[in-house]
Order: sequence, then structure tokens, then C-alpha cells
Amino acid sequence: MPSKTMILRFPRLGVVRRFGLRPEGRQPEYATPWAVNTRLEDALTNRLRGGSFTGIAAGARPEARYRDRLLTFSTNAITATRMGDDTDTTLSSDVSDTMRPALFQLSYGGATGGTVVALAPHKDQFLLAWTADETWVQQGDPHSGPRRRVSDEVGIIGADAWCMVEDTAYFMSASGLYSVGADGSGLTAISEHKIPEDLTGISDSSLKLTYNHATRGVFITTTTGLDWMYDIERQSFWPYDTAETDSHVLIGPLQLGQPNSFGRVLHLNGNIAAGSADVTWRLVTGDTAEAAAANGKAAITASLAAGDFSSYVSASGLWSAGRSNRAYPRTRAVFLVLWLSSVGSWAYETSSLEAMLSGSWR
Repeated sequence: MPSKTMILRFPRLGVVRRFGLRPEGRQPEYATPWAVNTRLEDALTNRLRGGSFTGIAAGARPEARYRDRLLTFSTNAITATRMGDDTDTTLSSDVSDTMRPALFQLSYGGATGGTVVALAPHKDQFLLAWTADETWVQQGDPHSGPRRRVSDEVGIIGADAWCMVEDTAYFMSASGLYSVGADGSGLTAISEHKIPEDLTGISDSSLKLTYNHATRGVFITTTTGLDWMYDIERQSFWPYDTAETDSHVLIGPLQLGQPNSFGRVLHLNGNIAAGSADVTWRLVTGDTAEAAAANGKAAITASLAAGDFSSYVSASGLWSAGRSNRAYPRTRAVFLVLWLSSVGSWAYETSSLEAMLSGSWR
């Protein structure tokens, strides 16, 4: 009976639940159902072949300053102090006093603005501002510059749920990560079809976004679960946990057989870069692609919680660095995922799996 060989490359597209491996070659890049403390660019040589990384913790955001004015907000009112004097908030009707304090809201004339959630000044030219369901931009000084609504559907979930990257702001809305130009142009849902389900429908008002230039990553720090890094250059999402040193990634799901038949793994080859820590491999099976992916994620979650994940694993072994490692797990399944994990820094080269049909699936 003929066998088939699958070349298992590193999942360059990050965590995306809707897409899996296409070993036939129709999809040169693919995603992973789940990963923790792992990303595309490895920590050993900075080559683009995978590996582990450590996330960053969000720091305190400096006070909002715009055109030499200190900005504060309460409910629907934004207060800008006198230019050059942070203590002066006394309003004046003297229009000739262009430096006087300002009080304004996110609305057009005659309307009442919504409750202000966040302000993002940029180079004293533009001030982005958000409510829970609106995005606004102020150009120039609050007394004289134009103000316009960018969106009446997309807002922000918290006061620190944004960061500036050059002339672009990234921010977290209730429906996922967005970007918008500092001037209010180009509002975009970031790779809407790629956003993991864990980053949609969230309401963590304490969530923070921080940009790290060294990694070209937007780090999303939460208080309700794992943190995330969005790789700007490769448009991929990678979850991380600063309290953990272990790293994990799933490769797959892989279809071993055909729609109505099982497949059996004949052998598994793995290559880990020289200088890497040892990598543990495990095979996690499922009757469907989604089941295999869900079981793999559940196993990683249990491992990170120091729980028992043995019921998910059908075979396991260890790959050492710098050479080809071959195993003969003989696992029989319809679908499976390859779970790789390590307690140290590691870099992935490639792996392959050979399988053959092994009886009907009923």
C-alpha cells in the first residue's frame, strides 16, 4: 500500500484557528492552531525559521500631552490646559488668547459627545481620540483646528489599549485589533480573517498595547489570560506568558488517511538547529481536524497549568539539536497535530512524517 510523506514547515502565519497545514504544497505558508512563547524569528540566530521568544511586560504610559498642553478627560469632556502651564484650566472667552485652556468633546456642533475612553497625541499635529464605539481625530489646536469622526462603529476598549508605530496607531476594539493613520486615514481591521478567536469580543478595559522596535511587534498585555504579540512585518499573532519559560507550538492538523479511512504514522523525522535545547515532540490525535487542534490546545493548556495531559498524547519522544532524529511512533488516527515543546531556547529546521492508509473509519 503506497505511503505519503508530509514536509512539516514552521507555521509562519502564527495562531489562526481557521487555517491549517496543506502538505500537498498548495499553501506554501500555513498557521498553527495554538502556540505559547513561540514565534517565527528564532532567538538563536535571528534567522526566519522559528523558535522561542520571551514577551515583554507593559510599562506605565506617560501623561497625554498635545501642543504643549496637558490633556485629561472625564465622561464626555476633554480638558486641555493652557499652553505651557499644566496648572491652568480656567476657561476664557478671550478669543485673542490663543494659548488659553480648552474644553471640548467628541461631537459635531450642537451634539453631545460620547464618553471618552482614550487619547493618542501624535507630533503636535494630530490627536486621535476614542469612545467605546467611535474614533475621532483632532487636527491642530483644539481651539482652531478641524475635528472629524473617523468611524461611528469602531471604538476602543481601554485607555491604554493603543500604541503608535511611526505614523500609525494600533488599537484594540471590542472586535479585534485595528490600525489607523495618525491623521485618521486608513482605518483597517488587522488581517480580519487571521485574528484568533481569543482576541475578539474581549472587554478587558485594563488591556495595554506596547510597541517594541527590536522585534517590530505590537505587544498586547491583558489581565484576563495570555498576552499576545502581533508581528507587524509578517502580520501574524503569537501568544506568550512572561511567567513561563517553556515554549510550545502545534504543527497541523495533518490528515493521515482519507475521508473514510484511518492513517498510520510509519516514521517521524525531526531536525533542530545546532545550539538548541532539546525539543520534546508529541502526537495528539482527533477524529476531525478541529478535534485534533482542540485536543492539542487543551494539552498545552494543561501542561502550562502543571496538569495531566497524558490522555491527549498517543506518542512522544525527544529531538536533540544539530542532527536528524527519527522515530517510529506507529500512531493510527484520522487527524493529528505534532506538538513541539522545550524548556530552553530552540530553533526549528524542519521535520517530516510518512503515513499510510490503515483501515476504514466508521
